[in-house]
Amino acid sequence: MPSARRAGKLPSEVRVLSSRTLATAEAKAPPTVASVPYKGVRRVPRRSKVEAALPLDIRQLHGYGLLKAGTEGSVLLRSSDGTRIATAQIEVETTSLCLRLDGCSRSVPTEIRIGRTACPFGGSRRWFRCPQCTSHRLLLYADSDGSFSCRRCLKLVFSSQDETKMQRLRRKQSRIESKLSGTYQCARPKGMHWTTFRHISCELNSVLVKHDHLRAESARKLLDRIGWPRGYERYQSSIRSDVS
Repeated sequence: MPSARRAGKLPSEVRVLSSRTLATAEAKAPPTVASVPYKGVRRVPRRSKVEAALPLDIRQLHGYGLLKAGTEGSVLLRSSDGTRIATAQIEVETTSLCLRLDGCSRSVPTEIRIGRTACPFGGSRRWFRCPQCTSHRLLLYADSDGSFSCRRCLKLVFSSQDETKMQRLRRKQSRIESKLSGTYQCARPKGMHWTTFRHISCELNSVLVKHDHLRAESARKLLDRIGWPRGYERYQSSIRSDVS
């Protein structure tokens, strides 16, 4: 024994005991997880929505009789979400119309050409020709300066294009629940067949299951991003391998 100590070596029993003591001390120590920089939530850039723009519908003008040459009048424009209302003054010529938007300080009169296409069973259909891309459009939208262009030229998108998966599932859930009645939106409405009610209930249950799975997946991604509990599990597995 003294010779071993002088040589700087320890007996095998002492080495095993010291390794076990070290492993026990490491197991009691708090886990040290590598710090990963938090990148935050991915933000979708805010884009202009179709529902918030003022639409001009050629079918509406045709119903009001404002497509005849020499006609002057006004039409009320209202956005789909109801946040914007304006009045447009219209002067109709032979193949175009001049439009001016009231209530806009920077409003510029816009000349919009009207095109025609033949229908398969006779007659013709009228279209707006976009002042920028000259394509046929049923709807034109007002810009900030009072001019009118098509949806693609103004780079407008629908609200559903910026929705997340969770928001789409919630919208689908509310649409399905609107077909049912009751305190918890699960009762069969009066007059609805049981077969239809069972079909709607199964569809609602599938949406709820997808909603729960998506929430669990988002929670797992968040925990993986901050390094817990997967980092702690890796730490415990490394301790077990060292002890064994």
